[in-house]
Amino acid sequence: MAKRRLTQQQRRRVTSQRQKHNDDTELKSESGQLGEEQNGLVITSFGKRVLVEGDDGEHYSCKIRQHLGKLVAGDNVIWRTDIEPNTGVVISVLPRSHELSRPGFRGQTRMVAANIDFIGIVAPVVPGIHPDMVDRYLVGAEQLGIPAIIILNKVDLLESDEDWEAVAELLTPYDEMEIPLIPASTVSQQGLEELQEYMQGKNSVFVGPSGAGKSSLINALIPDLDIRVGALSEATGLGKHTTTNSILYHLPAMDENNKYGGNLIDSPGVRQFNPSPCELSDLETYYPDFAPFLGQCKFSNCSHGHEPDCAIKAAVESGDIAFTRYQSFRRLLEEFSQPAQ
Repeated sequence: MAKRRLTQQQRRRVTSQRQKHNDDTELKSESGQLGEEQNGLVITSFGKRVLVEGDDGEHYSCKIRQHLGKLVAGDNVIWRTDIEPNTGVVISVLPRSHELSRPGFRGQTRMVAANIDFIGIVAPVVPGIHPDMVDRYLVGAEQLGIPAIIILNKVDLLESDEDWEAVAELLTPYDEMEIPLIPASTVSQQGLEELQEYMQGKNSVFVGPSGAGKSSLINALIPDLDIRVGALSEATGLGKHTTTNSILYHLPAMDENNKYGGNLIDSPGVRQFNPSPCELSDLETYYPDFAPFLGQCKFSNCSHGHEPDCAIKAAVESGDIAFTRYQSFRRLLEEFSQPAQ
């Protein structure tokens, strides 16, 4: 009788069980050499290892049990010290919340950060705020289930009341949706304290287009960033700027009662991300301002484009939905309707 072939899912399950068995066997053999179990926070990953911050605030280069899969900045783990100084072994990862990922090769997604509390969309007044860009990030955040705020950057370049009024009008739809808006400037220091207070005790990630001033903003929030980058490079054995993996930085403490003022995860891989293609029925729910009018169109499968008696288009005409929001919705819908290349 011919031997029955395993399905791909069965092969993955067998491989996972084998890896877990090998990990358990290795852990038992090392049990006399490893320290006690303790909590840790993944600062960054490099190669097949991760840099873990222990309860003592020190950093440890740790191996990862194979069955745990990829770990990323923000992961909370259980680990044990190894016999070599400043080394250890991660033996388990705690449940994650709000995973941040981006498209990888061949349509696969790559997780780049874990346990994110909010995304800061950095929108610069110069070279200009593009509502379409802001909306794409908001849709991406909705898909990932991560709250978002809008950081209005470089406001020191607004020279007149007319400039402020023009920006305020552009941002009115987001204000009406009660999305937090924080004006900020690394030159005048405006908004930095408010931003620190908002980030206090949270894990945050900044996204935005090239030229938005993200790097300057991060440097203003973490004044000794260059020193920290050097220390992390030494701890991982990698040179500066040799990795594209996410790195978690602690913000300065607000006062002596706080161990940290919050965490900021920096990664070139998450600064620009696009919403994942989705169906019309999903996309329209990612626009909260559309909610009062959904289900009121003449046709149940209305695309809010060419169809007559469309409640969404009527809301745009009456000013209940901003035209810029409707435009960005239509662009995304058209983009998602294109056949994959």
